[in-house]
Amino acid sequence: MLVKPEDTYRILNEAFPERLDITKDAASIANKFTTKPQGFLIQDTYNNPFLPVRPRPRVDTSKMDLIEVYKRVRENYGKFASIFLPWHYICEFVGNRYYIFNTRPIDVKFPLTNKQLSKLDDTEWDDLTKLFFKEKIFDISEGIHICIIGDTSLDIYTKKTYEAIGRMCMAPFMRYFKLPRGLFQRTFPLNVGKKFNLDYLTKFVKR
Repeated sequence: MLVKPEDTYRILNEAFPERLDITKDAASIANKFTTKPQGFLIQDTYNNPFLPVRPRPRVDTSKMDLIEVYKRVRENYGKFASIFLPWHYICEFVGNRYYIFNTRPIDVKFPLTNKQLSKLDDTEWDDLTKLFFKEKIFDISEGIHICIIGDTSLDIYTKKTYEAIGRMCMAPFMRYFKLPRGLFQRTFPLNVGKKFNLDYLTKFVKR
């Protein structure tokens, strides 16, 4: 059985009542990166291990599904309207090509921490996601989060998809902060389906 978004919010709300709205970020230094980002965390909206967006959009259509994602995140996880999403970048197919949208300031941390996420049910997490937390690679709040709209177990991705994510979201950070570019060095998939070729993505961050 799929974990329902409302159950995720309820668990977090009960465990951490001081942080009720994951879309709202006060303008404080506590919410900002104080050191360089520690890496990149790639996920999709439907299979998201922490903040799933369901039941739709599951298949990323040629229309603007980002509007639906904003709506569902606010309904399920936010108390107030916000211009931010939890993820720094959203990748979406619109018309006949993929676009990258900056949906969170790149100097603002992801709004949840490893400690908070340890309260969630991990039965839907894949082995790589569980391993990331078991090995304590870095705190999830310290990474740049890249989210792909839809279900990466169903959608088909072209060369342009990987090029857009690699060259626009990842390579500039890697060059500027001198982060290693290999998969599983500082780039980790979280519940990413088999239709998304992570090895192919690394070709574009190494250029």
